[in-house]
Amino acid sequence: MEVPLETGTSEGSGVVQNDDGTRSRGYTWATWRTLLDHAGLITQVGLCPMHVQDLPVCRLLCATAPVLSPGEVFLEDRGLLDGATSTLLKQQRHVEVMVPLQATLLS
Repeated sequence: MEVPLETGTSEGSGVVQNDDGTRSRGYTWATWRTLLDHAGLITQVGLCPMHVQDLPVCRLLCATAPVLSPGEVFLEDRGLLDGATSTLLKQQRHVEVMVPLQATLLS
């Protein structure tokens, strides 16, 4: 989520240098979406400075999100979580983690 670079009111946002040499300011964000038939409802959002990768904000959201209850199923977007976060969800939060397979992989 990009915010104007000259804005001095975006506390906690990160500044990154783009490939073309310009700079951008903003936040990386992760969302929880609860599935409702064929649509979804965003139920929680996590934010971090733009220069932080997605994994730290997702890890914090997985560790603290009240929307994840024991016995629920977490459908992971491929590459979103690392092994440590998946283990945290399974062993500490008692949430089942499912990762979709690619057509070229065997289950």
